[in-house]
Amino acid sequence: MGHSRPGALDRADREALASRGWLSAQPPALREAVLDACVTRRVAKGETVFDEGSEPGGLYGLAEGWLDVVLAPGGAPPSLVHVASRGWWFGDAALLTRTPRRGTHVARTDCRMAYLPPSTVVALEAAGFDPYRAIAHITVGVVDHSFAVHAAFRIRSPLQRTARMLQILLGSGLHYAAGAALDPPAIPISQEEFAEIANLSRNAAGDALRTLSEAGALHLGFRAIELLDPGILERHRG
Repeated sequence: MGHSRPGALDRADREALASRGWLSAQPPALREAVLDACVTRRVAKGETVFDEGSEPGGLYGLAEGWLDVVLAPGGAPPSLVHVASRGWWFGDAALLTRTPRRGTHVARTDCRMAYLPPSTVVALEAAGFDPYRAIAHITVGVVDHSFAVHAAFRIRSPLQRTARMLQILLGSGLHYAAGAALDPPAIPISQEEFAEIANLSRNAAGDALRTLSEAGALHLGFRAIELLDPGILERHRG
């Protein structure tokens, strides 16, 4: 493996990306080749990785930290639609189609990322891999994620919708979007931010979160929601 070169991913980041999300489902040889080819990028809290509509480039994988995913389709006001955790890969659509970036990604915390340049994807194909088909699985994961959110928005009960949206944020059942359960399973968002993501009023989201907290499903901290019992959350999703 070539991870002793300058800028290479360290062991912890390789293990994080190999065990969670899109890359964990790829053939071992391709997985190792991608990790070998990636370079480390550090993004400070509050910095933008890229803006919606910016020029296409390479592929990013979040190895450590949390990212805000903000959309403003068709000139609509920017809206926080997801808070991404380890194993979230992005930049796939622009890379595959050579069209402008979809969505703005901003570091919610200090982040470490893997970056796969477009030229390296070409080199992987020349080496006999099928990187473009593999990267398309990321797009499939985003579609699955979007469908799951759309289905959750059709849930009329604020309590049931809250339970389902928490599962989505934690990656439950969305293999390519996130994958494995977080450890610790704590999301660094406020109740107001969760309400925006879940498309609920602040009062409705707050009441539902407190009900789940009293039931033992989660703990509400300062700008943080920590999952305590996934089983209780599952029972409340309806």
